[in-house]
Amino acid sequence: MKNNSSYGSITKTFHWLMALIFFGIFPLGYIMTSLADSDFKFSLFAIHKSIGLILFTLVVLRLNWRLITPQPSLPKSVPAWQRYFAKFNIALLYTLMFAMPISGFMSSILGGYGINFFSLFTIHPIMHDALIAEFFETMHGEFAYLLIASFSLHLLGALYHYFFLRDGVMNRMLPFSKLAVAEARA
Repeated sequence: MKNNSSYGSITKTFHWLMALIFFGIFPLGYIMTSLADSDFKFSLFAIHKSIGLILFTLVVLRLNWRLITPQPSLPKSVPAWQRYFAKFNIALLYTLMFAMPISGFMSSILGGYGINFFSLFTIHPIMHDALIAEFFETMHGEFAYLLIASFSLHLLGALYHYFFLRDGVMNRMLPFSKLAVAEARA
């Protein structure tokens, strides 16, 4: 019998899969924007855009799953201000996880560039407006920094609970934590 102290396997899969993809797409974005124009650079842009579409799809699915799945409560030992900050940061993470791919998509489509999804299909530009495309490109970069900051706070909070408080908060999301193994046996 599963209790309300750990996330389910689907939620954990979304969490860790998206974390791994984000860990890859951020360095890719940094590298590709620092290169001189070349076929290699444009190939990296195509990969980045395709991964961005995958991430957007995962964010939509994950948020829908979150809305229909009960979330485990934090331990009563967690102070009210930390609960508030954690909820605020999670909301910010979701907002930025939506804003990143949308701003990248708009920058590309309005900038006159299509999105070739792993050579399976292409989304063609709808119109060309360099000024609006530049705005979305700037926002895409700013959102990246905000997402990195928000993610870093999320990670630091998890590590603080794991190493210093040892209150099981981080174990709720770990795929093979003692808590998860105990619940699987129950």
